Amino acid sequence: MITNVDIQNCIDKCTQSAQMIRNIANGTVDHRARMALAEADRHIEMCIHSCLDAKEMAKS
Repeated sequence: MITNVDIQNCIDKCTQSAQMIRNIANGTVDHRARMALAEADRHIEMCIHSCLDAKEMAKS
């Protein structure tokens, strides 16, 4: 069974990954690469929000 700790660990790892992608994007000159990295960041943010929803549902 997945616990709140497991979900929080996933959120933390995703948050770190999203920050790493943002840092790489900020240092990238190629416009298309920046767009691809921004899309990856948005996808991870959606995953984080889904995890937060799962965490709330697990409380009830």
